Amino acid sequence: MEYKEPTASNLSKQAVDRLAADVARQVGFQSGDDISPIVQKLGGRIQIRDLSEVADPSSGSIFIRGPREFDIVLPSHTGLTRDRFTIAHELGHLVLHYIWPRHRGADVGPTMARRYGTGRVEWEANWFAAGFLMPAEDFKEFVRTSGSNTALLSVRYGVSPAAAEVRLRSLNLL
Repeated sequence: MEYKEPTASNLSKQAVDRLAADVARQVGFQSGDDISPIVQKLGGRIQIRDLSEVADPSSGSIFIRGPREFDIVLPSHTGLTRDRFTIAHELGHLVLHYIWPRHRGADVGPTMARRYGTGRVEWEANWFAAGFLMPAEDFKEFVRTSGSNTALLSVRYGVSPAAAEVRLRSLNLL
C-alpha cells in the first residue's frame, strides 16, 4: 500500500486544543483513563515493536488505511506515560491530518506519519495530545484547587512530569 505523509491542518493551537478536548468527550475518554480502549473504539490497533524495528528514521508511527482502520506502532522500550502521550499524539494525526481534511472535502488516501517527523504536522499532533490528555478547562480547575505540582499533575493526568510542566506553561499557569 502506498502511504502519503500527512499535511498540516493549519488550525490554530487553540482550535486544536478545543478539538482534542471535544474528541475526548465524544469518545468517552476522561483524564487518567486507559487510552488503549479508545484506539479500539475508533477502529485502530496498537502494535509494539522492538527498538531495532523503529530506529529507522523513515519508520512510521501511525499507518492510516481508512477512517476506522489504522495501526499505531509503539517501541517496546518506552514506559506507560510516554506511550499514553504517543498514542494521543498519533490520534492527533488521525483526527487532524486524515479525518479533518476528509470532513472538509479533501481527497485523503492512506497516510503514514513518520516516527521522527518534524515541523508543523508534529506540533499539531503534540498540541492535540496535550489537549486530549489534559483538557484545558479541567487542567486549569485542577491547578486552581490542587496547585501546580508537576508530580501530582503527572499522576492525575497519566503523563510525565515534563508533559505536565509544558502544559502548565502553555496555559500560562506558571
